Amino acid sequence: MAVYTVADYLALSAPPALPFAILRLDVDYREPHAVHLAEIAARNGLRASFYFRWRGGQFPLEAMHAVQALGHEVGYHYEALDLCLGDWACARRLFLAHVAQLRAAGIRVRTVAAHGSAPLAPTYRRNADLLQRAPDVLRQAALEGDAMLHIDFARVWYVSDAGWRWRVYADYTPDAHGTLTSLRAWLSARLEHERGLYVNVHPHQWFAGTWQARYFRVRNRFGRALRGLYVCGHRALGAPPVRCGALRAALPRVSRADVA
Repeated sequence: MAVYTVADYLALSAPPALPFAILRLDVDYREPHAVHLAEIAARNGLRASFYFRWRGGQFPLEAMHAVQALGHEVGYHYEALDLCLGDWACARRLFLAHVAQLRAAGIRVRTVAAHGSAPLAPTYRRNADLLQRAPDVLRQAALEGDAMLHIDFARVWYVSDAGWRWRVYADYTPDAHGTLTSLRAWLSARLEHERGLYVNVHPHQWFAGTWQARYFRVRNRFGRALRGLYVCGHRALGAPPVRCGALRAALPRVSRADVA
């Protein structure tokens, strides 16, 4: 079975022969997990797309270079609307600045993928809105596509471990919840069918020990619940939520004139 990176799949002039798969990994944090999975994939002759976030005032360039050196695609896991608290002009400039920063550091960014999280302002619903509503940003950044916006989901089954559980989507849309499944059971039943396969993996959810996975799964759900209460509370009070540390660290990478 042919396995494609997102960029290589988007570059095809015609749909590939069945069966085929697109392999994508969203690296939210715990970057060493991503490097380990990249090594395993490379040993088995597989190439995948790894999307890294900008966190704590910087990109994890050491991990990104390690993954790229193994032959994988390395892209930008963007959340500019979150970081700019829904300010569209700021988000646009920040997105372009981050892509330029990665390329200046030697990362060959071809495609991007939006980070999924609850919106921090009423001006947007999800981070992907930036490129969906302003596709010229993609052209301005000389990017080949978005890992979700430019995929024809009528041609692929989308399977994701987002939220620490495998779900399958027959016709993926951003608001779809999917059907709970196990990857092994689903593959054995569906792989030979009339579509390709698009697998999205989150390396920070994968551990050598079962107890570790269970512990961090519970902790993650608790943190998401607190974040939701925080955002909803600020909205009820009529005040925008503030991510002071993230925003202070993000904005200096754009010129003062740009964010004024």
